[in-house]
Amino acid sequence: MTLLEQLETKILLERLVIGLEEPVLVKGLGELQAKIDSGNGGYNVIHGIDFHQQGNELMFTTHDSFGHEKKISAKIIDDIEVNMGGGNIEKRPVIELDIKFAGEDYKKIPFSVSDRSTNTQPILISKGFVENELEALIDVGATNISNDGIDVVYGEGFTQGVKNVASGV
Repeated sequence: MTLLEQLETKILLERLVIGLEEPVLVKGLGELQAKIDSGNGGYNVIHGIDFHQQGNELMFTTHDSFGHEKKISAKIIDDIEVNMGGGNIEKRPVIELDIKFAGEDYKKIPFSVSDRSTNTQPILISKGFVENELEALIDVGATNISNDGIDVVYGEGFTQGVKNVASGV
């Protein structure tokens, strides 16, 4: 294998590892706990209630990192229909939010807005974001590991090893 092939292989196989629940810093709201969805290929979702639309602006109520109600106003960039099962279709507005995840900034990330009051986390991070933006693997047995600096690294012969990038171990 040439040096270039080795580098390309390392880039393809070295991945950030995240758990099923991770903290996400949302601009204007603070750090919120998110559920990582390995099956939802659609949009990310943020909790919102009391929707009011004026033109292409959406006003809604959510909660900040302290649990206080927070009124949000954001430009609607799209409307989607989500099949909730049993023939139930839910129409949702889509807005853009700036977030920080695993120490990296992500600007103008699409989020649909929906009432997640029956869910344990106010944010759902979609499979599409995990695969396309984070290029991460999900450890289904872990939570809150995205800031630990853990990467999966495949070495010579593609044997799996875990390297803690922060400590170099």
